[in-house]
Amino acid sequence: MVAAAFHRRLLEERGRITWVTLLILLGFASACYLAWVWAPIYIVHYEVKQVVRDYCNQAVKNKEDADLVRRMLHKFRTLDYEWTTNELGKQAKVPVIALEPRDVVWERSEDPPQLHVAFEYVRQVRYPFLDYTTEVRMPVDITEDISVPDWGPTR
Repeated sequence: MVAAAFHRRLLEERGRITWVTLLILLGFASACYLAWVWAPIYIVHYEVKQVVRDYCNQAVKNKEDADLVRRMLHKFRTLDYEWTTNELGKQAKVPVIALEPRDVVWERSEDPPQLHVAFEYVRQVRYPFLDYTTEVRMPVDITEDISVPDWGPTR
């Protein structure tokens, strides 16, 4: 008799939303919202670091540091953009990462052969539906080995 009453009570409660279910759904929705806002920012930051590593690799053979920095900064401008309204009231594409060569630390050291690249850029974080915008500083500080590899005797 007790088991039947317990089973009937479980069936009556089935389908109801409890506070635990509501809390789990709210947490899941918040996590999805934050991922939607922040994931593109961190994906572009990852791409920025990959571009820096690529230009560090190019610096192994190319000693023209000013040219490498100029081309690297141009690549940053092409990674991502945002739409803004210009002075004339028209929509315009603006690069998200617009650095100048003076903003980048590009230092070669000879012993051991290394290249140190460091800079910081600011990203605007827009929270849709909340009408809130904030800024976050994204630092990059990478030191790479730029010694010419010795692959042994040529065949």
